[in-house]
Amino acid sequence: MKRFFCGLLVFLFLAASVPSTVFADDTAPVKKLSWPEAPEITAAGAIVMEASTGTILYEKNAYEAYYPASTTKLMTSLLAIEQRPLSDVVTCSYNAIHSIDKDSSRIGLTVGEQVTMEEALYAILLASANEVSYAVAEHIGGTIDNFVAMMNKRAAELGCVNTNFKNPHGLDNEEHVTCAYDLALITKQAISYTTFRRISGSYYYEIPETNLNVARPIGNTHQIIRKRIKYDGVFAGKTGHTSIAKNSLVTCAERDGLTLICVVMREDTSDQAYTDTIALLDYSFKNFHLYELSTSDMASKNAFPALFEDKDALVFDVQSPLSISSTSLVLPLEADLSNLTKQVELVPSTSFAEGNNIIGKVSYYYADNYAGSAEIMYYSSRPVTLVADSSSDEEVTATLSGNTNSYGGKIEDSGKDLRPLIIGAIVFLLTLVLGGYVVLIELPYRKRKKEYLKRKRSGY
Repeated sequence: MKRFFCGLLVFLFLAASVPSTVFADDTAPVKKLSWPEAPEITAAGAIVMEASTGTILYEKNAYEAYYPASTTKLMTSLLAIEQRPLSDVVTCSYNAIHSIDKDSSRIGLTVGEQVTMEEALYAILLASANEVSYAVAEHIGGTIDNFVAMMNKRAAELGCVNTNFKNPHGLDNEEHVTCAYDLALITKQAISYTTFRRISGSYYYEIPETNLNVARPIGNTHQIIRKRIKYDGVFAGKTGHTSIAKNSLVTCAERDGLTLICVVMREDTSDQAYTDTIALLDYSFKNFHLYELSTSDMASKNAFPALFEDKDALVFDVQSPLSISSTSLVLPLEADLSNLTKQVELVPSTSFAEGNNIIGKVSYYYADNYAGSAEIMYYSSRPVTLVADSSSDEEVTATLSGNTNSYGGKIEDSGKDLRPLIIGAIVFLLTLVLGGYVVLIELPYRKRKKEYLKRKRSGY
């Protein structure tokens, strides 16, 4: 009986069409936890993000808007990779040549000159060629304004919070801004493509002979990738500089399972940008590691907050319908899993498919710093849908469609708020259980006890 009502309550909870709910873990750490102490840097804004988890290991004014200069080209290149094949032929227009400052970085294309998209990406990411960025933007968007709209739309899709692009190359415009956090998000998406990694990580490339020009060798402006500054593990990045924006630098490095994206913005000198970048990468590699959350970790009582701790009470059969996806956490070297706190966000949907269904996310924190997350999955042995069928204003019934199991399902919207009905059903069931207990167990027990005491006082 206990398992039945516990399972029924979970069923009603999972079926309820309510807003996303966050539950905080009530296990507070005994000792005061701290994040590793970071080095002092001179950049106005900076961030170090671990790419596989999105964990932020370091931040300084990471959400403040600054002029990005040529780090803008990370978004231009991302859209080029996502929107067009590498074999596309890009033709340089009159505007691509003459609307760009002649003293800015370029490879010397002429009007009508053609390069492939792959060659254009090498020119953009290695030589930071502004006229090529302009030509690619026209090729993809038709007009610069259309391409800029695509840039801002893609930034929003990636979760950027303080970005407003006005051109595809990053030359100074007082409204053209982004922040270190947003550049990290854009780079995180870019390095998910092997094409970006291959091209951005090249220290040298020769653009072949074109229809109007001889072959041109170009070198990467990123001095670590160019091998002029030594640092193990760097595989991609982008430089940025104008007199107004000062120096920005994006650097990606991998070691010991960690994939780091380091962004520094508004540095007074190029040398200082590299010094700060190396200091932040050293700090991150020396103080953090990637922890693979194992099945045993996830199955432990602490893997769920209080709502999910008694997994046995959630099911009618031997298989629990709740599980957590395998995941990785980025933690300080001295961190212990017992020091983690967790937040669970449940997201209702309209139905369950057969097998595992994602119903939310559990996020892990150490010393109030995000360390990673895993998906919460609900297992259903069959496709399940709860349908709210309203035959009158006074009566609403929920029915399961098909031959389904009794512990899964979501409610389809019938235009009514079913929460009062669900709460009423829960109260009714609890009242019924309590009343049954009193009538069937408590009252007979008291009657027998009264008769026993009466006989005892009478000497029997």
